Amino acid sequence: MKKLVQIFILLHIVFPIAGYCGDWELMDNPFSNTDAVFTSIWGSSSNDVYVVGEYWTQGIILHFNGKQWTIQGVPKKIAGVWGSSKHNIYVGGTDIIGQSRGLDYWFFRPQMDLSTYCFVTLVGGIRNNMLMIGNCYDKGLSARAGFIIRYSRIWGARMIDVPNEVHSGFNGAVKDVWTYNNIAYFVAEELGMLKYNGISISSVPVDTKGINALWGSDIGNIFLVGRTGKIVRCNIKATPPIIITYNPITDIDLFDVWGSSPNDVYAVGWYGMIFHFDGNTWSQMDSGVGSDLLGVWGKSGGDVFAVGYQGTILRKKAP
Repeated sequence: MKKLVQIFILLHIVFPIAGYCGDWELMDNPFSNTDAVFTSIWGSSSNDVYVVGEYWTQGIILHFNGKQWTIQGVPKKIAGVWGSSKHNIYVGGTDIIGQSRGLDYWFFRPQMDLSTYCFVTLVGGIRNNMLMIGNCYDKGLSARAGFIIRYSRIWGARMIDVPNEVHSGFNGAVKDVWTYNNIAYFVAEELGMLKYNGISISSVPVDTKGINALWGSDIGNIFLVGRTGKIVRCNIKATPPIIITYNPITDIDLFDVWGSSPNDVYAVGWYGMIFHFDGNTWSQMDSGVGSDLLGVWGKSGGDVFAVGYQGTILRKKAP
């Protein structure tokens, strides 16, 4: 008996049963410790959360009901997930579009025809429609041109034109989309920030070079994160916009940002890095993992999730 207890203790040390120590706990899921890459996360509540990504050549849709993660679909590769409510959820990818009414059933349809070198990289939404963003490369896969697709159940998928007065030729990648009061805001590298009101696109005078993601509590408090630890805060209610660039707290790339308020913001990036802003100072949190993190989302400051490589899903520990 004593020997069995010793073996159990050894196994517990080598193969931990619970999550890692730190400010966050590692959540068990069907793809834990695999080559799965989770790219995006969205939920209607802490008990209704969706994570999407890819595992080798297949797509992944996972759902969390407050107790466990389950597989809801394994379609083609999925780039992002977004919903307007718990009964209206979308996923999108280069080759596929999916919809769910929140009843554990997904309806999939082919994506609109894209050229060989066009790829959907992320999704968002406006009103009850999904917005898909991505890049088109030349055949040498060097130069990039961005695109935006709008999808509705009634009208299907269509490309949104960027007018010449905004830019002649849509150069650079569209990296992220955030929606506030039925207006979508995009970060688009050399183009800067773009604004889409559901009818037309216009420019916002904010430099987004090196920016990967944005989130705001309102248009007076928008946070942007990007390469080599770049973090910017802007107020686009003001004319011209008021822009604050924070002193670098890291030199690693940051890939996503989310907050519950201007005084409670989270940014994630390479090597399991998670940073928190309390309204005054950015500080590093202990994620307990070394895998790269690509997405962060929460319903409140007390319940936040982060996802990334190696099938990683983290949940912020209760204070």
